[in-house]
Amino acid sequence: MRKTRVILASAIAVAGLLVGAAVVDAVRTSDVLTAPAMASAEDVQRLQDALSAQGGVGDAQWVDHTLRETLPNFKVSWDGKPGVRIFAATVEGRVHDVRPGSSYHDSVSGDDTIKREELAFDDPDANWRVVVLTVEVLNDFDPEGELPSEIEVALWLDGTTDPEVIRKGFQGQRIFAVLEEPGRLEPPHAYPVARNGALIGVVREDGSLSLPGLDVEEEEYLGGLTTISAIVAAAKEPETVLHISTENGSWVRTD
Repeated sequence: MRKTRVILASAIAVAGLLVGAAVVDAVRTSDVLTAPAMASAEDVQRLQDALSAQGGVGDAQWVDHTLRETLPNFKVSWDGKPGVRIFAATVEGRVHDVRPGSSYHDSVSGDDTIKREELAFDDPDANWRVVVLTVEVLNDFDPEGELPSEIEVALWLDGTTDPEVIRKGFQGQRIFAVLEEPGRLEPPHAYPVARNGALIGVVREDGSLSLPGLDVEEEEYLGGLTTISAIVAAAKEPETVLHISTENGSWVRTD
């Protein structure tokens, strides 16, 4: 009887190993962005280079002119209405996971409308993608804020950006980001990074930061707020309300 039990136990163990191997193989083939525990210095540098090479900012006209204007104590009044923030949140956080999101190919049809086709995440024909960061919120710089302790952040990538570089570079990193209200990108509950993914960067050990996606505009946009401590101090300053007029058919800052 004992011999039979040993043989049966061995058979179960072998079957378990085979099933386990199959599961691992399935995960490896289905999960495009399997993430390590922590990015290396080389990974972070490649991330910075990839973010600075993205074409998301473009020549659009933005309401915000500086990082200070993304903070909770800066509000915008549209045509005399009560002041509101330009973006949903400005956060310091820790990235715990990076996973594939959606992937698309956009083309313009004969009547100048955009045709959008959703593709597999790693399809080489995609001309833009979204990766999703799971972020522990360390600071939202807002004493009256109600941001959850953990959020998902949707990061837009243009089609030439290697998502594996983004995945490796952000994994485990302390980051700083300016976020829009959820809903513009998939998944719908995730907060998109503002300015088409430009307003995000890694916070260094000394608390300094950069937003490489802004490229040549970075220094002017940061306006001296190059450390977390400087941002904390700026967020404690008296509230500023900027008045914007749309009476001529387009918006105009009145500062």
